[in-house]
Amino acid sequence: MKLILKSLLLFVFSLAIINASAQKIEPIPIKKFYKDRVTRNLQFLCKEAECLDNIVVNERGVYVYPTSQRVDKPEFILYWREMSHFNELLDEKPHAEIVEILKRKGARYFYGIKSTHVDPAKYPVTDYYGLKIAIDPGHMASTMDEAILERRFMKVEGINYNRKSDIEFFEANLAYTTALRLKELLEEKGAEVLLTHDYGKSAMGINYKEWLETDYKKDIIAGYKSEWFNREKFNYLLSGEATDFVMFNDVFLNKDFVARANIINSFNPDLTLVIHYNASEGSQRYDDKYLPPVEENYSMVFIPGSFLGFEVDGKDEVDQRFELLRLLVSSDLEESNVFASNIMKTLDKELKVDALPSDNTFAFANKYSILSDMAEGVYHRNLYLTRAVKGPIAYAEALYQDNIDEIPLLGKKDYVIEGITTSSRVKDVAQVYFSAIDQWLQYNQEFTKKLDALYDDKYGDEEIYAEELKEQESEN
Repeated sequence: MKLILKSLLLFVFSLAIINASAQKIEPIPIKKFYKDRVTRNLQFLCKEAECLDNIVVNERGVYVYPTSQRVDKPEFILYWREMSHFNELLDEKPHAEIVEILKRKGARYFYGIKSTHVDPAKYPVTDYYGLKIAIDPGHMASTMDEAILERRFMKVEGINYNRKSDIEFFEANLAYTTALRLKELLEEKGAEVLLTHDYGKSAMGINYKEWLETDYKKDIIAGYKSEWFNREKFNYLLSGEATDFVMFNDVFLNKDFVARANIINSFNPDLTLVIHYNASEGSQRYDDKYLPPVEENYSMVFIPGSFLGFEVDGKDEVDQRFELLRLLVSSDLEESNVFASNIMKTLDKELKVDALPSDNTFAFANKYSILSDMAEGVYHRNLYLTRAVKGPIAYAEALYQDNIDEIPLLGKKDYVIEGITTSSRVKDVAQVYFSAIDQWLQYNQEFTKKLDALYDDKYGDEEIYAEELKEQESEN
């Protein structure tokens, strides 16, 4: 039996060398592959030292503690030889179920693993046929009144452009029609595309007014239990005195975010794109409606990462710690970074819209984000969707809606798609996203060659591992 296993390992190693040699890639031991990935990812996942203090990486694997003081046992332990199996679990099971599996496993090895999987769990999709992509159009308004409630609308005095009438449009319309156009382009190539909601509706299938006609108080109670707000805000929301803006943002919008993530994860996409349009920071409306045009025009994209200390430190933050572990070990972070970088570079190349400069003074960038090392304008940030959605994701904020040159373009009503009137400028932005996805698929083709070069080598825990295998067999 030992001779057969030895011959099999030799065959696998030889096959890896043949594949790697043909593609001019050096064979890569699985332990080195995952250790390099974890080491690189960790510098973009923790914004603060309090987050880093919850994690230990050593020669055996990765240990995640419930508190930064590490006074308790590790909450999650993954040994290097288990990484491929963990990635298989990510692809096959809900996160809550994997959390329970890890807790039961404790410091032992996964039960029943007799040898390490040389296949690294899941090869990335490399062609449009077979590609599943989720597109999440930001916001949900279908009228200007709804957009005003969301406070995501543009109204500019016509006098700025020697016009008698004002220019007005709203972000939800731009985002949704961009998504529809991108969906057309992708489906023409054979991809399967999901949109998270219908036009004018939330991901729950209703708009805000329709939600108010339901038993919405139960959602306020559920939100309080989920710690969306404190006791004082909870009492205010139930009092009947809360404004529509507060009710919308503190309850309805949070429910919508959760629903969007659930819909996306149920679809199990290869890639997720969240579509928003950007606007300058700090612009103040005058006459309660108008925004002044600005000269600047920048884009940015958010991807997972940049956990703050309080978000992972504490026994109640188990969900966030698990997502941190997922992003450490899987390819999700790297592939998100590649996709987002493609978006930024293509926005610059095709639309001549620059990335947000890295020397900006914006609070979100300096307090809550980590700048990517792959492209200007790409920020690791622990937003709900960038954390809760499984797989590679980019949360894109393309161009400034209040830019002096973009305003007349975005204000046009010269394009109709699926009965929705919008600006033809959305076709340009959709083409950018399509080009970025095409580049992402090309990257995956090269990444697949690297995966082919993996082989099973020594892990440094062979004696401990062999002893535990004996224990597992005796328990049976």
